[in-house]
Amino acid sequence: MNRRTVKIVAGLLAVVVVMPVALAGLFLVCEHVRGRISLAHYRRELVAKGEKITPQELVSDRPAGENGAPEIMAAFDDLKKGDVMPSHYPPGMKLTPAGRAVVGFREDEWVDGKVTYHWDQLADELETNAPALERIRAALQKPVLDNDLDHSQGALMRFTHLSRVKQLSQWFGARAQLELHNGETHGAANDLVPQIELVRALARDRIIISELVRVAIAAIARTGTWEALQADRWSDEDLATLQKAWENQHFATGMIDGFRGELVFSEVSYRQCRESNYWAFQMLFGLEAYGEESARPFWERTLRLLPKGDTIADFAKEQVYCRIWRFAWLDQNEKRYLGQVEELLAIMRTAEAEKSMARARTALARLEDQSSRRNLYDRLRHPLTDVAFSLTRCVNRAMRAETERSIVICAIAIKRYSLRHGTPPPSLESLVPELLPAVPTDYMAGKPMRYRRNGDSGFVLYSVGEDEKDDGGDSSLSAGKTSVRNPWDRKDFVWQEAALPEEIEAYRQGARK
Repeated sequence: MNRRTVKIVAGLLAVVVVMPVALAGLFLVCEHVRGRISLAHYRRELVAKGEKITPQELVSDRPAGENGAPEIMAAFDDLKKGDVMPSHYPPGMKLTPAGRAVVGFREDEWVDGKVTYHWDQLADELETNAPALERIRAALQKPVLDNDLDHSQGALMRFTHLSRVKQLSQWFGARAQLELHNGETHGAANDLVPQIELVRALARDRIIISELVRVAIAAIARTGTWEALQADRWSDEDLATLQKAWENQHFATGMIDGFRGELVFSEVSYRQCRESNYWAFQMLFGLEAYGEESARPFWERTLRLLPKGDTIADFAKEQVYCRIWRFAWLDQNEKRYLGQVEELLAIMRTAEAEKSMARARTALARLEDQSSRRNLYDRLRHPLTDVAFSLTRCVNRAMRAETERSIVICAIAIKRYSLRHGTPPPSLESLVPELLPAVPTDYMAGKPMRYRRNGDSGFVLYSVGEDEKDDGGDSSLSAGKTSVRNPWDRKDFVWQEAALPEEIEAYRQGARK
Protein backbone atom coordinates (compact mmCIF):
# COMPACT_ATOMS: atom_id res chain seq x y z
CA MET A 1 0.00 0.00 0.00
CA ASN A 2 1.60 3.28 -1.12
CA ARG A 3 1.73 6.47 0.91
CA ARG A 4 -1.07 8.14 -1.00
CA THR A 5 -3.40 5.23 -0.31
CA VAL A 6 -2.55 5.37 3.39
CA LYS A 7 -3.44 9.05 3.51
CA ILE A 8 -6.74 8.42 1.79
CA VAL A 9 -7.61 5.60 4.21
CA ALA A 10 -6.61 7.75 7.18
CA GLY A 11 -8.78 10.57 5.90
CA LEU A 12 -11.74 8.28 5.48
CA LEU A 13 -11.25 6.93 8.99
CA ALA A 14 -11.16 10.48 10.29
CA VAL A 15 -14.44 11.24 8.55
CA VAL A 16 -16.09 7.98 9.64
CA VAL A 17 -14.81 7.86 13.26
CA VAL A 18 -13.38 11.16 14.42
CA MET A 19 -15.97 13.48 12.95
CA PRO A 20 -19.00 11.77 14.57
CA VAL A 21 -17.20 11.74 17.91
CA ALA A 22 -16.36 15.42 17.51
CA LEU A 23 -19.93 16.26 16.55
CA ALA A 24 -21.26 14.25 19.49
CA GLY A 25 -18.91 16.10 21.81
CA LEU A 26 -20.00 19.44 20.39
CA PHE A 27 -23.64 18.44 20.82
CA LEU A 28 -23.07 17.54 24.46
CA VAL A 29 -21.31 20.85 25.06
CA CYS A 30 -24.27 22.69 23.55
CA GLU A 31 -26.65 20.71 25.75
CA HIS A 32 -24.52 21.58 28.78
CA VAL A 33 -24.58 25.30 28.02
CA ARG A 34 -28.28 25.26 27.16
CA GLY A 35 -29.12 23.50 30.42
CA ARG A 36 -27.00 25.80 32.56
CA ILE A 37 -28.52 28.97 31.08
CA SER A 38 -32.07 27.61 31.32
CA LEU A 39 -31.63 26.50 34.96
CA ALA A 40 -30.09 29.82 36.03
CA HIS A 41 -32.96 31.72 34.42
CA TYR A 42 -35.54 29.49 36.11
CA ARG A 43 -33.92 29.88 39.52
CA ARG A 44 -34.18 33.66 39.15
CA GLU A 45 -37.87 33.26 38.30
CA LEU A 46 -38.46 31.21 41.46
CA VAL A 47 -36.73 33.81 43.62
CA ALA A 48 -38.74 36.60 41.97
CA LYS A 49 -41.94 34.71 42.85
CA GLY A 50 -40.88 34.57 46.49
CA GLU A 51 -40.10 30.85 46.60
CA LYS A 52 -37.41 29.67 48.99
CA ILE A 53 -34.65 27.66 47.34
CA THR A 54 -31.98 27.53 50.06
CA PRO A 55 -32.03 25.61 53.35
CA GLN A 56 -31.35 28.80 55.32
CA GLU A 57 -34.47 30.47 53.93
CA LEU A 58 -36.63 27.43 54.67
CA VAL A 59 -35.94 27.34 58.42
CA SER A 60 -35.62 31.07 59.05
CA ASP A 61 -39.07 31.48 60.64
CA ARG A 62 -38.85 29.17 63.64
CA PRO A 63 -41.12 30.56 66.39
CA ALA A 64 -39.88 31.37 69.86
CA GLY A 65 -40.50 28.99 72.73
CA GLU A 66 -39.36 25.72 74.21
CA ASN A 67 -38.94 22.87 71.73
CA GLY A 68 -40.60 19.64 72.82
CA ALA A 69 -39.34 17.44 69.95
CA PRO A 70 -36.05 16.34 71.59
CA GLU A 71 -37.91 15.20 74.72
CA ILE A 72 -40.34 13.18 72.58
CA MET A 73 -37.44 11.33 70.95
CA ALA A 74 -35.67 10.79 74.28
CA ALA A 75 -38.82 9.42 75.93
CA PHE A 76 -39.47 7.15 72.95
CA ASP A 77 -36.07 5.53 73.52
CA ASP A 78 -37.19 4.66 77.06
CA LEU A 79 -40.25 2.75 75.89
CA LYS A 80 -39.90 -0.98 76.55
CA LYS A 81 -41.22 -3.37 73.93
CA GLY A 82 -43.36 -6.26 75.07
CA ASP A 83 -45.29 -9.19 73.68
CA VAL A 84 -48.19 -6.92 72.67
CA MET A 85 -46.71 -3.48 72.06
CA PRO A 86 -45.84 -2.06 69.68
CA SER A 87 -46.39 -4.78 67.08
CA HIS A 88 -49.62 -6.48 68.17
CA TYR A 89 -51.80 -3.66 69.47
CA PRO A 90 -55.57 -4.19 69.51
CA PRO A 91 -57.31 -3.71 66.14
CA GLY A 92 -59.81 -0.94 65.59
CA MET A 93 -62.56 -0.16 63.09
CA LYS A 94 -62.14 -3.32 61.03
CA LEU A 95 -64.26 -2.85 57.93
CA THR A 96 -66.70 -5.50 56.77
CA PRO A 97 -67.51 -6.17 53.09
CA ALA A 98 -70.73 -4.17 53.51
CA GLY A 99 -68.81 -1.11 54.73
CA ARG A 100 -69.71 -1.30 58.40
CA ALA A 101 -66.97 -1.72 61.02
CA VAL A 102 -66.22 -3.97 63.98
CA VAL A 103 -65.69 -2.09 67.25
CA GLY A 104 -62.32 -3.32 68.48
CA PHE A 105 -62.53 -2.31 72.14
CA ARG A 106 -65.65 -4.40 72.62
CA GLU A 107 -63.81 -7.62 71.76
CA ASP A 108 -62.65 -9.79 74.66
CA GLU A 109 -59.42 -10.70 72.85
CA TRP A 110 -57.76 -10.32 69.49
CA VAL A 111 -55.68 -12.54 67.23
CA ASP A 112 -52.56 -11.40 65.41
CA GLY A 113 -50.20 -13.78 63.65
CA LYS A 114 -52.08 -16.81 65.02
CA VAL A 115 -51.40 -15.61 68.57
CA THR A 116 -54.25 -14.57 70.86
CA TYR A 117 -53.72 -11.45 72.96
CA HIS A 118 -55.66 -10.19 75.97
CA TRP A 119 -56.34 -6.82 77.53
CA ASP A 120 -54.57 -7.63 80.79
CA GLN A 121 -51.33 -8.23 78.85
CA LEU A 122 -51.70 -4.83 77.24
CA ALA A 123 -52.52 -3.20 80.59
CA ASP A 124 -49.31 -4.54 82.18
CA GLU A 125 -47.12 -3.29 79.31
CA LEU A 126 -48.77 0.15 79.28
CA GLU A 127 -48.35 0.44 83.05
CA THR A 128 -44.62 -0.27 82.67
CA ASN A 129 -44.32 2.44 80.02
CA ALA A 130 -46.61 5.00 81.67
CA PRO A 131 -43.75 7.35 82.76
CA ALA A 132 -42.33 7.59 79.23
CA LEU A 133 -45.77 8.13 77.70
CA GLU A 134 -46.49 10.89 80.22
CA ARG A 135 -43.24 12.62 79.27
CA ILE A 136 -44.28 12.49 75.64
CA ARG A 137 -47.74 13.86 76.45
CA ALA A 138 -46.13 16.79 78.30
CA ALA A 139 -43.66 17.44 75.47
CA LEU A 140 -46.51 17.60 72.94
CA GLN A 141 -47.89 20.60 74.85
CA LYS A 142 -44.71 22.63 74.30
CA PRO A 143 -45.14 25.67 72.01
CA VAL A 144 -42.60 24.40 69.46
CA LEU A 145 -42.15 20.94 67.98
CA ASP A 146 -39.17 21.10 65.63
CA ASN A 147 -37.03 18.11 64.66
CA ASP A 148 -34.24 20.42 63.43
CA LEU A 149 -33.83 18.69 60.08
CA ASP A 150 -30.75 19.80 58.20
CA HIS A 151 -32.09 20.41 54.70
CA SER A 152 -28.58 21.26 53.50
CA GLN A 153 -27.79 17.51 53.59
CA GLY A 154 -30.09 16.79 50.66
CA ALA A 155 -29.98 13.10 49.79
CA LEU A 156 -27.93 12.46 52.93
CA MET A 157 -30.84 13.40 55.18
CA ARG A 158 -32.09 10.66 57.48
CA PHE A 159 -35.66 10.43 58.67
CA THR A 160 -35.42 7.97 61.55
CA HIS A 161 -37.79 10.10 63.63
CA LEU A 162 -40.71 9.43 61.27
CA SER A 163 -41.19 5.78 62.20
CA ARG A 164 -40.90 6.70 65.88
CA VAL A 165 -43.63 9.33 65.76
CA LYS A 166 -45.92 7.03 63.79
CA GLN A 167 -45.32 4.25 66.30
CA LEU A 168 -46.20 6.60 69.15
CA SER A 169 -49.64 7.09 67.61
CA GLN A 170 -50.13 3.35 68.06
CA TRP A 171 -48.98 3.45 71.70
CA PHE A 172 -51.47 6.18 72.60
CA GLY A 173 -54.15 4.55 70.46
CA ALA A 174 -53.71 1.23 72.26
CA ARG A 175 -53.99 2.93 75.64
CA ALA A 176 -57.16 4.70 74.52
CA GLN A 177 -58.57 1.35 73.39
CA LEU A 178 -57.82 -0.13 76.80
CA GLU A 179 -59.58 2.77 78.53
CA LEU A 180 -62.61 2.34 76.26
CA HIS A 181 -62.65 -1.39 76.94
CA ASN A 182 -62.75 -0.58 80.67
CA GLY A 183 -65.50 2.02 80.19
CA GLU A 184 -63.24 4.99 81.03
CA THR A 185 -64.07 7.53 78.34
CA HIS A 186 -62.34 10.39 80.14
CA GLY A 187 -59.11 8.42 80.24
CA ALA A 188 -59.55 7.54 76.57
CA ALA A 189 -59.88 11.24 75.70
CA ASN A 190 -56.64 11.95 77.54
CA ASP A 191 -54.87 9.51 75.22
CA LEU A 192 -56.71 10.35 72.02
CA VAL A 193 -55.70 14.02 72.23
CA PRO A 194 -51.93 13.31 72.18
CA GLN A 195 -52.52 10.74 69.45
CA ILE A 196 -54.10 13.49 67.34
CA GLU A 197 -51.49 16.07 68.39
CA LEU A 198 -48.67 13.84 67.13
CA VAL A 199 -49.57 15.15 63.68
CA ARG A 200 -48.08 18.46 64.82
CA ALA A 201 -44.79 16.79 65.76
CA LEU A 202 -43.81 16.66 62.07
CA ALA A 203 -45.40 19.86 60.82
CA ARG A 204 -42.13 21.83 60.73
CA ASP A 205 -40.19 19.17 58.80
CA ARG A 206 -41.34 20.75 55.54
CA ILE A 207 -40.62 17.77 53.36
CA ILE A 208 -43.01 15.57 51.43
CA ILE A 209 -42.17 12.31 53.18
CA SER A 210 -42.99 13.85 56.56
CA GLU A 211 -46.29 15.16 55.23
CA LEU A 212 -47.22 11.67 54.08
CA VAL A 213 -46.45 10.31 57.55
CA ARG A 214 -48.59 13.08 59.06
CA VAL A 215 -51.46 11.91 56.85
CA ALA A 216 -50.87 8.31 57.96
CA ILE A 217 -50.88 9.31 61.65
CA ALA A 218 -54.13 11.23 61.12
CA ALA A 219 -55.69 8.11 59.59
CA ILE A 220 -54.69 6.10 62.67
CA ALA A 221 -56.14 8.82 64.91
CA ARG A 222 -59.35 8.85 62.85
CA THR A 223 -59.71 5.13 63.56
CA GLY A 224 -59.18 5.78 67.26
CA THR A 225 -61.77 8.55 67.27
CA TRP A 226 -64.31 6.38 65.45
CA GLU A 227 -63.82 3.68 68.09
CA ALA A 228 -64.25 6.24 70.86
CA LEU A 229 -67.53 7.59 69.46
CA GLN A 230 -69.02 4.09 69.62
CA ALA A 231 -68.76 4.26 73.42
CA ASP A 232 -71.37 5.61 75.81
CA ARG A 233 -70.99 7.80 78.91
CA TRP A 234 -69.13 10.60 77.17
CA SER A 235 -69.14 14.06 78.67
CA ASP A 236 -69.63 17.09 76.45
CA GLU A 237 -66.41 18.57 77.85
CA ASP A 238 -64.29 15.60 76.77
CA LEU A 239 -65.89 15.51 73.34
CA ALA A 240 -65.28 19.24 72.93
CA THR A 241 -61.61 18.65 73.74
CA LEU A 242 -61.40 15.98 71.04
CA GLN A 243 -63.15 18.22 68.55
CA LYS A 244 -60.75 21.08 69.27
CA ALA A 245 -57.74 18.78 68.79
CA TRP A 246 -58.97 17.86 65.33
CA GLU A 247 -59.82 21.44 64.43
CA ASN A 248 -56.21 22.44 65.17
CA GLN A 249 -54.74 20.07 62.56
CA HIS A 250 -54.18 21.10 58.94
CA PHE A 251 -52.99 19.01 56.02
CA ALA A 252 -53.45 21.05 52.83
CA THR A 253 -51.29 23.89 54.12
CA GLY A 254 -48.85 21.29 55.45
CA MET A 255 -48.52 19.72 52.01
CA ILE A 256 -47.90 23.19 50.56
CA ASP A 257 -44.97 23.51 52.95
CA GLY A 258 -43.88 20.03 51.92
CA PHE A 259 -43.73 21.00 48.25
CA ARG A 260 -41.85 24.18 49.13
CA GLY A 261 -39.37 22.08 51.07
CA GLU A 262 -39.10 19.72 48.10
CA LEU A 263 -37.80 22.62 46.02
CA VAL A 264 -34.95 23.06 48.51
CA PHE A 265 -34.37 19.33 48.94
CA SER A 266 -34.08 18.73 45.19
CA GLU A 267 -31.85 21.78 44.73
CA VAL A 268 -29.38 20.40 47.29
CA SER A 269 -29.63 16.83 45.97
CA TYR A 270 -28.85 17.92 42.42
CA ARG A 271 -25.91 19.94 43.71
CA GLN A 272 -24.57 16.78 45.33
CA CYS A 273 -24.93 14.93 42.01
CA ARG A 274 -23.13 17.79 40.30
CA GLU A 275 -20.22 17.43 42.71
CA SER A 276 -20.03 13.64 42.84
CA ASN A 277 -20.46 10.97 40.20
CA TYR A 278 -21.16 8.52 43.02
CA TRP A 279 -24.26 10.43 44.12
CA ALA A 280 -25.44 10.77 40.53
CA PHE A 281 -25.14 7.00 40.18
CA GLN A 282 -27.05 6.51 43.45
CA MET A 283 -29.83 8.83 42.33
CA LEU A 284 -30.17 7.19 38.93
CA PHE A 285 -29.49 3.54 39.73
CA GLY A 286 -28.91 3.06 43.44
CA LEU A 287 -32.49 3.00 44.75
CA GLU A 288 -33.37 -0.33 46.32
CA ALA A 289 -37.07 -0.29 45.54
CA TYR A 290 -38.37 0.95 42.20
CA GLY A 291 -41.80 -0.63 42.44
CA GLU A 292 -43.26 -1.29 39.01
CA GLU A 293 -40.82 -2.25 36.24
CA SER A 294 -42.02 0.70 34.16
CA ALA A 295 -41.03 3.05 36.99
CA ARG A 296 -37.34 2.19 36.60
CA PRO A 297 -35.10 4.70 34.84
CA PHE A 298 -35.07 4.12 31.09
CA TRP A 299 -31.41 3.23 30.82
CA GLU A 300 -31.59 1.04 33.91
CA ARG A 301 -34.17 -1.09 32.15
CA THR A 302 -32.07 -1.15 28.97
CA LEU A 303 -28.81 -2.07 30.68
CA ARG A 304 -30.52 -4.74 32.76
CA LEU A 305 -30.59 -6.82 29.58
CA LEU A 306 -26.98 -7.61 30.44
CA PRO A 307 -26.38 -10.26 33.14
CA LYS A 308 -26.97 -9.05 36.69
CA GLY A 309 -23.76 -7.80 38.25
CA ASP A 310 -22.04 -7.74 34.84
CA THR A 311 -18.95 -5.56 35.15
CA ILE A 312 -19.54 -4.10 31.68
CA ALA A 313 -23.06 -3.00 32.66
CA ASP A 314 -21.85 -1.54 35.95
CA PHE A 315 -19.07 0.31 34.21
CA ALA A 316 -21.39 1.58 31.48
CA LYS A 317 -23.89 2.88 34.01
CA GLU A 318 -21.56 4.53 36.48
CA GLN A 319 -18.51 5.56 34.49
CA VAL A 320 -20.02 6.32 31.08
CA TYR A 321 -23.71 7.17 31.22
CA CYS A 322 -23.67 8.93 34.63
CA ARG A 323 -20.72 11.11 33.63
CA ILE A 324 -22.33 12.07 30.32
CA TRP A 325 -25.62 12.76 32.09
CA ARG A 326 -23.95 14.96 34.73
CA PHE A 327 -22.15 17.03 32.10
CA ALA A 328 -24.85 17.39 29.46
CA TRP A 329 -28.25 16.91 31.06
CA LEU A 330 -28.14 17.31 34.84
CA ASP A 331 -29.07 21.00 34.69
CA GLN A 332 -31.87 20.29 32.23
CA ASN A 333 -33.16 17.52 34.47
CA GLU A 334 -33.07 19.72 37.55
CA LYS A 335 -34.92 22.54 35.79
CA ARG A 336 -37.58 20.07 34.63
CA TYR A 337 -37.97 18.59 38.11
CA LEU A 338 -38.18 21.99 39.79
CA GLY A 339 -40.76 23.05 37.22
CA GLN A 340 -42.94 20.05 37.95
CA VAL A 341 -42.68 20.59 41.71
CA GLU A 342 -43.59 24.25 41.26
CA GLU A 343 -46.60 23.26 39.17
CA LEU A 344 -47.70 20.81 41.86
CA LEU A 345 -47.21 23.54 44.45
CA ALA A 346 -49.53 25.80 42.45
CA ILE A 347 -52.11 23.00 42.14
CA MET A 348 -51.93 22.35 45.88
CA ARG A 349 -52.38 26.03 46.66
CA THR A 350 -55.43 26.20 44.40
CA ALA A 351 -56.95 23.09 45.97
CA GLU A 352 -56.37 24.47 49.47
CA ALA A 353 -57.84 27.87 48.61
CA GLU A 354 -60.93 26.38 46.96
CA LYS A 355 -61.21 23.50 49.47
CA SER A 356 -61.87 21.28 46.49
CA MET A 357 -60.15 18.69 44.32
CA ALA A 358 -62.31 19.51 41.28
CA ARG A 359 -59.90 21.80 39.40
CA ALA A 360 -56.87 20.07 40.90
CA ARG A 361 -57.84 16.73 39.34
CA THR A 362 -57.94 18.27 35.88
CA ALA A 363 -54.57 19.94 36.37
CA LEU A 364 -53.00 16.75 37.74
CA ALA A 365 -54.31 14.71 34.84
CA ARG A 366 -52.81 17.23 32.42
CA LEU A 367 -49.44 17.09 34.19
CA GLU A 368 -49.39 13.29 34.16
CA ASP A 369 -50.34 13.24 30.48
CA GLN A 370 -47.54 15.65 29.58
CA SER A 371 -45.03 13.58 31.54
CA SER A 372 -46.09 10.31 29.96
CA ARG A 373 -45.54 11.61 26.43
CA ARG A 374 -41.73 11.46 26.25
CA ASN A 375 -39.68 10.53 23.21
CA LEU A 376 -36.52 8.44 23.24
CA TYR A 377 -34.24 11.44 23.67
CA ASP A 378 -36.31 12.77 26.61
CA ARG A 379 -35.99 9.39 28.29
CA LEU A 380 -32.24 9.53 27.77
CA ARG A 381 -31.75 12.91 29.43
CA HIS A 382 -34.60 12.57 31.96
CA PRO A 383 -34.17 8.93 33.06
CA LEU A 384 -35.71 9.20 36.52
CA THR A 385 -39.32 8.32 37.20
CA ASP A 386 -41.34 11.43 36.50
CA VAL A 387 -42.43 13.49 39.46
CA ALA A 388 -45.92 13.39 37.96
CA PHE A 389 -46.11 9.70 38.84
CA SER A 390 -44.66 10.02 42.34
CA LEU A 391 -45.71 13.37 43.80
CA THR A 392 -49.08 14.03 42.17
CA ARG A 393 -50.69 11.59 44.59
CA CYS A 394 -49.54 13.77 47.47
CA VAL A 395 -52.08 16.45 46.52
CA ASN A 396 -54.87 13.91 46.68
CA ARG A 397 -53.66 12.46 49.97
CA ALA A 398 -53.59 15.88 51.61
CA MET A 399 -57.14 16.60 50.44
CA ARG A 400 -58.27 13.18 51.59
CA ALA A 401 -56.84 13.95 55.03
CA GLU A 402 -58.70 17.26 55.11
CA THR A 403 -61.92 15.45 54.18
CA GLU A 404 -61.33 12.88 56.91
CA ARG A 405 -60.72 15.69 59.39
CA SER A 406 -64.01 17.29 58.35
CA ILE A 407 -65.98 14.09 58.73
CA VAL A 408 -64.47 13.41 62.19
CA ILE A 409 -65.34 16.93 63.36
CA CYS A 410 -68.90 16.43 62.10
CA ALA A 411 -69.19 13.06 63.86
CA ILE A 412 -67.99 14.48 67.17
CA ALA A 413 -70.40 17.41 66.92
CA ILE A 414 -73.25 15.01 66.10
CA LYS A 415 -72.38 12.97 69.20
CA ARG A 416 -72.41 16.13 71.32
CA TYR A 417 -75.78 17.18 69.88
CA SER A 418 -77.19 13.72 70.64
CA LEU A 419 -76.00 13.97 74.24
CA ARG A 420 -77.70 17.34 74.64
CA HIS A 421 -80.94 16.62 72.79
CA GLY A 422 -81.32 12.84 72.97
CA THR A 423 -81.40 12.41 69.20
CA PRO A 424 -79.12 13.10 66.22
CA PRO A 425 -79.53 16.53 64.58
CA PRO A 426 -82.04 16.88 61.72
CA SER A 427 -79.26 18.40 59.59
CA LEU A 428 -75.63 19.49 59.88
CA GLU A 429 -76.82 23.10 59.73
CA SER A 430 -78.51 22.42 63.07
CA LEU A 431 -75.04 22.17 64.64
CA VAL A 432 -74.26 25.79 63.72
CA PRO A 433 -73.45 27.88 65.72
CA GLU A 434 -74.07 25.84 68.87
CA LEU A 435 -71.36 23.26 68.19
CA LEU A 436 -69.72 24.30 64.93
CA PRO A 437 -68.87 27.71 63.42
CA ALA A 438 -69.86 26.33 60.00
CA VAL A 439 -70.58 22.97 58.39
CA PRO A 440 -67.20 21.32 57.64
CA THR A 441 -66.26 21.03 53.98
CA ASP A 442 -66.06 17.94 51.83
CA TYR A 443 -62.70 18.68 50.20
CA MET A 444 -63.40 16.23 47.40
CA ALA A 445 -66.08 18.50 45.96
CA GLY A 446 -65.72 21.85 47.74
CA LYS A 447 -69.19 21.56 49.27
CA PRO A 448 -70.51 20.89 52.79
CA MET A 449 -70.29 17.36 54.11
CA ARG A 450 -73.36 15.24 53.30
CA TYR A 451 -75.71 14.03 56.04
CA ARG A 452 -79.18 12.64 56.64
CA ARG A 453 -81.06 11.15 59.55
CA ASN A 454 -81.60 7.40 59.44
CA GLY A 455 -84.46 6.52 61.76
CA ASP A 456 -84.74 7.87 65.29
CA SER A 457 -81.16 7.21 66.44
CA GLY A 458 -79.09 6.65 63.33
CA PHE A 459 -77.59 8.85 60.64
CA VAL A 460 -75.57 8.69 57.43
CA LEU A 461 -72.57 11.01 57.22
CA TYR A 462 -70.38 10.95 54.13
CA SER A 463 -68.19 12.58 51.49
CA VAL A 464 -68.96 12.04 47.82
CA GLY A 465 -65.52 10.49 47.39
CA GLU A 466 -62.96 10.97 44.67
CA ASP A 467 -65.40 10.64 41.77
CA GLU A 468 -67.38 13.66 43.09
CA LYS A 469 -70.57 11.67 42.51
CA ASP A 470 -73.12 11.70 45.29
CA ASP A 471 -74.26 8.08 45.70
CA GLY A 472 -76.33 8.85 48.77
CA GLY A 473 -73.83 7.47 51.25
CA ASP A 474 -73.39 4.15 49.44
CA SER A 475 -70.54 2.28 51.13
CA SER A 476 -70.33 -0.57 48.64
CA LEU A 477 -67.11 -1.00 46.67
CA SER A 478 -66.65 1.12 43.56
CA ALA A 479 -66.39 -0.61 40.19
CA GLY A 480 -62.99 -2.19 39.76
CA LYS A 481 -62.07 -1.86 43.46
CA THR A 482 -61.38 -4.92 45.58
CA SER A 483 -59.91 -3.61 48.86
CA VAL A 484 -62.38 -4.10 51.69
CA ARG A 485 -60.02 -2.34 54.11
CA ASN A 486 -59.75 0.97 52.25
CA PRO A 487 -62.84 3.17 52.81
CA TRP A 488 -61.77 5.35 49.86
CA ASP A 489 -62.41 2.42 47.53
CA ARG A 490 -66.12 2.73 48.31
CA LYS A 491 -68.59 4.66 46.17
CA ASP A 492 -68.83 7.31 48.90
CA PHE A 493 -66.44 7.88 51.79
CA VAL A 494 -68.76 7.09 54.68
CA TRP A 495 -68.56 7.47 58.45
CA GLN A 496 -69.06 3.81 59.23
CA GLU A 497 -71.90 2.26 61.18
CA ALA A 498 -71.05 -0.40 63.75
CA ALA A 499 -71.02 -3.95 62.36
CA LEU A 500 -74.00 -6.24 62.71
CA PRO A 501 -73.76 -9.33 64.99
CA GLU A 502 -73.35 -11.70 62.05
CA GLU A 503 -70.57 -9.50 60.62
CA ILE A 504 -68.78 -9.48 63.97
CA GLU A 505 -68.92 -13.27 64.11
CA ALA A 506 -67.57 -13.54 60.55
CA TYR A 507 -64.73 -11.21 61.55
CA ARG A 508 -63.89 -13.37 64.57
CA GLN A 509 -63.89 -16.54 62.51
CA GLY A 510 -61.64 -14.93 59.93
CA ALA A 511 -59.21 -13.71 62.59
CA ARG A 512 -58.91 -17.18 64.07
CA LYS A 513 -57.95 -18.57 60.68
